[in-house]
Amino acid sequence: MKWMNNLKINQKILSAIMLSTLFLASIFGWIIWDSLTNMMMEDLAKRGTSIAKNIAETSSDYILFDDQYAVDSLINETKKVDEEIRYILVFNSRGMLYAHTFSNPEMLPKGILQARSSQVVAQPQHIILSSDEGNIHDVAVPIEEGEVGYVRVGMSEEKSLEYIYSRIAKLLMATLFVSMGAIGIAYLATRMITKPINTLVDVALGISAGNLSLRAEETSSDEIGELARTFNEMTNHLINSNKEVDYLLKELQHKDLLRDKLISKLLSVQEDERKRISRELHDETSQALTSLMVTMRIMANEAKDSEQRELLYTSRDIAAGILRQIRDLAVELRPPILDKMGLVSAIKKYARNFEENHQIQVLLFVPQEDVAIAEHITLALYRIVQESMNNVVKHTNATEIRIGLEISKQWIDLTVTDNGQGIHEASFEKAKQQNRIGIHGMKERAELQGGTFLIRANEKKGTEIYVSMPLNPERSDKVGAET
Repeated sequence: MKWMNNLKINQKILSAIMLSTLFLASIFGWIIWDSLTNMMMEDLAKRGTSIAKNIAETSSDYILFDDQYAVDSLINETKKVDEEIRYILVFNSRGMLYAHTFSNPEMLPKGILQARSSQVVAQPQHIILSSDEGNIHDVAVPIEEGEVGYVRVGMSEEKSLEYIYSRIAKLLMATLFVSMGAIGIAYLATRMITKPINTLVDVALGISAGNLSLRAEETSSDEIGELARTFNEMTNHLINSNKEVDYLLKELQHKDLLRDKLISKLLSVQEDERKRISRELHDETSQALTSLMVTMRIMANEAKDSEQRELLYTSRDIAAGILRQIRDLAVELRPPILDKMGLVSAIKKYARNFEENHQIQVLLFVPQEDVAIAEHITLALYRIVQESMNNVVKHTNATEIRIGLEISKQWIDLTVTDNGQGIHEASFEKAKQQNRIGIHGMKERAELQGGTFLIRANEKKGTEIYVSMPLNPERSDKVGAET
């Protein structure tokens, strides 16, 4: 009965009552039909036997004196008394038809005469004959123990069946009225039961839609009322839980804002410190080394022997190498070209130096000319390029790096791809456990500017870093202003 799963509760109850009523009516109908049929059949046999015996006792003398008129009168009068008598037949001792209740023997139901033509009736007998008019209970009773003949009385089932049919029809009508009454009572009962349930459903739907002010009516003290009270308590707990969640969410948002402020401040302080160190290395340390180199050259020119002159020249060359390294370090800490010429030029210069220092080919796919980009976006992308290429040197065996930079009206997309052995999820966990914050630092820089950061394996099984940042600096400006 899968179809009942789609019905409502009151429809299920009504359907169950209707099916139960029909089932009980069918059982009672069959019992009544079987009982009445058996009773009627037994009654037909008994009455037929009784009628046949009376005729046999009365007609004995008439037959012996050959008074056929008296026999005809007797059986016809008897037939008129009982409508269920279909026929009465009187046979003599030779088995010949002596009298009957038909004006014409051809009016007898087919097969009636032949049913006992070869039988000798010495005692009462009862058989059921099938004829073109239906079943006939044929009762044969001997006259004077068969020496005079015998009498056959045929009792038709037609009247009895009509009586049974009428009783069954009345039963069906009574069942129909009872069913209608039961359905009506069940309908009222189900409405009393399902109405508060439907109300609960409506309240539940309203609450699920966000209206937490709804409450179920507690109109009774039964199970439905208890359910309503429990439901209301659950709603109150839900409101309290939502308040706690809202509070925790606000706290989390506040902490996230403070975190963003802190990270932005740290990055700003870091960049300021890098700029300061770069400036000091370039201005003070470089000037000191330059002065030292000039002094060494003067001393070498005034040296008294060649050995001292060679030693001073060698020391000057070492100082010159240190000066170049300091200048490279100062440029890496804060490249002046980044502030003067922009991101594209800074990436190109860093790529050339990277190739010379690490013998790894760097292929650039960047715009030919620099585009005006906000300073914090430029700095974040440049640092991500630096960290990405340093990671290639530290953690892969790559021989080639591809750097792509695409700028649209609203977004700037950066990709850094290598042909190394790739990176796996386990590498992230290991880096996190070992407090290596390079990848996480790049991700923080991108998200702080309102962008996205992805790291994945590329088609050549190497590693690809993809960063997308908005050109609209509203979010980052806002964070910077708040710090």
